Amino acid sequence: MADVLKLGIVLMLVAVIAAGSLGFVNSLTEPLIAQQKEKAKLEAMESVAVSIVGAGVPVTFDSLSVPGLANPYAQSDAVLSVVGVFSEGHKRGYVFIAYGRGYSSTIQTMVACGLNGEITASEILYQQETPGLGANVSDPDRFLVRFTGRNTQSLFLTADGGDIDAITGSTITSRAVTLSVRRGMEAMAAAGLFQEGGQSR
Repeated sequence: MADVLKLGIVLMLVAVIAAGSLGFVNSLTEPLIAQQKEKAKLEAMESVAVSIVGAGVPVTFDSLSVPGLANPYAQSDAVLSVVGVFSEGHKRGYVFIAYGRGYSSTIQTMVACGLNGEITASEILYQQETPGLGANVSDPDRFLVRFTGRNTQSLFLTADGGDIDAITGSTITSRAVTLSVRRGMEAMAAAGLFQEGGQSR
């Protein structure tokens, strides 16, 4: 009986020390991880913004607070945060992050669109889909390139009545990205962010 009690105390001490160590390491790495995520986000914004203003043109970003802007991602605690893209003192377009539940992760897509409501570029910011299948969504030439020049009315997979082909073997992932981008664009259009006449392909 004494041996069992002794063993229990030793195991409890090991667990307490391990938990304390993990907590300490987490407190050290958490700010660094957040910093890296913010850096990756800014780099993605700059990357897609080139499609709006052109290469080599200085660009600035300004977060927008739009009254009545719907948040299609509220059920996942994600926020539709629209950022204005400015060059030479004039607004040129917008960037935002679309959130879609894929096969095995919530996929984050950085999207750039012009003032006319057409997508100019997009890239995957985060995904953990199946390697060799859904993860192929990160290769812009295999999927996202099909979004360029499209608006809310033309962002549908072939399986859903549109003309965007899903990645072979990855319909769930393809649909998640397409739907999430379309929902974000629809919310922006409903809030009046796009110019009149900019809703046709």
